[in-house]
Amino acid sequence: MIESDKSKKKDTRFDQLYNKIHFVPLNQNGINLLKILTLPDWHEKLMSALFSASMRPKGFSTIEFDAYKDDKYYYSYFDSDIARLLRFKGALQSRTQSFEILCFPWQAKFLYDFLGNSVTFKQLAVPKILKALKIK
Repeated sequence: MIESDKSKKKDTRFDQLYNKIHFVPLNQNGINLLKILTLPDWHEKLMSALFSASMRPKGFSTIEFDAYKDDKYYYSYFDSDIARLLRFKGALQSRTQSFEILCFPWQAKFLYDFLGNSVTFKQLAVPKILKALKIK
């Protein structure tokens, strides 16, 4: 990811070539992630389980976020989408708003190393997300 940032040509960066790039580890975490990603309409179901309709964005926005409440933006990284994360990090550089990242415990260290302390993190257990999505 960092090497991609060094490229001056936007059309050669991998996050510009591919709209979605999911990091799927080759362990039980990856198996659970694939269960989520292969569920029909998984993103909408997960966002509806996590956030009320009043918190969800309506229309177009210039920043990546999944919910907003009390002057705080919420961004979920449960899908491990690296391309979306790069767009989010780019938006952070010009923003002063408060952001909270929702993630699985196994994603937290990577996110902290990549984003630093410019955001807060909230870790949700994998079984809690699987239950919200009614996945066994």
